[in-house]
Amino acid sequence: MKRLKFKKELCIGCQLCSQVCSAYKEGEYIPSKARIFIESYYDRGELKYDDSYCILCGRCAKACPADAIKMGDYIEVDADKCIGCGLCADACPKHVVRLRDDIAYICDTCKGDPNCVKTCPHNALTFE
Repeated sequence: MKRLKFKKELCIGCQLCSQVCSAYKEGEYIPSKARIFIESYYDRGELKYDDSYCILCGRCAKACPADAIKMGDYIEVDADKCIGCGLCADACPKHVVRLRDDIAYICDTCKGDPNCVKTCPHNALTFE
């Protein structure tokens, strides 16, 4: 099974990954609405990263009492089944499951063709 991988030594902190994700999934260039979260900041002159992206561990699917999250080659959330309880978000070790309007949103790696990977100018994100 392929997964997203982040190589921080190649990242320049441009956040194009978050911008393209939010545009593709939500129709707006708003990184806070992205399903991948790679944020950069400086600490004493050194570039640091907080990286949160789905590692396909399946904990969210196991925690869902409504059986709204399915695992396969990617994760899918059935919005009609989602009850907005947030147990999936609590179970996620990378803190990438978010609730908006009482529905869970999770990176589905664009169903196996991740736009964030295609957009990254320095190949800091890969799908392998």
